[in-house]
Amino acid sequence: MRTKADPGPRHDIDMYKDGHTVQGAPKLPLNLLDALRAYDQDPTLKAMMGEAFSSAYLKLKTDEWNRYCSHFTQWERDNTLDV
Repeated sequence: MRTKADPGPRHDIDMYKDGHTVQGAPKLPLNLLDALRAYDQDPTLKAMMGEAFSSAYLKLKTDEWNRYCSHFTQWERDNTLDV
């Protein structure tokens, strides 16, 4: 935002179906943890959002990620347990 960076050309396609055909497009984080790490490493964004907000947001969302990772799914029960 500070540098008014160009987001690149617009692609009016179904990115789920045809996204693999786009060359050089910036990649989004693959999961919440990657997004939180990117946010934490961006001092400009954290300053713009406010240090108090950023700290609280990162703590809240990191806890959310940890709770998500600790959940044992039915698929894991069905496919990984020797019962």
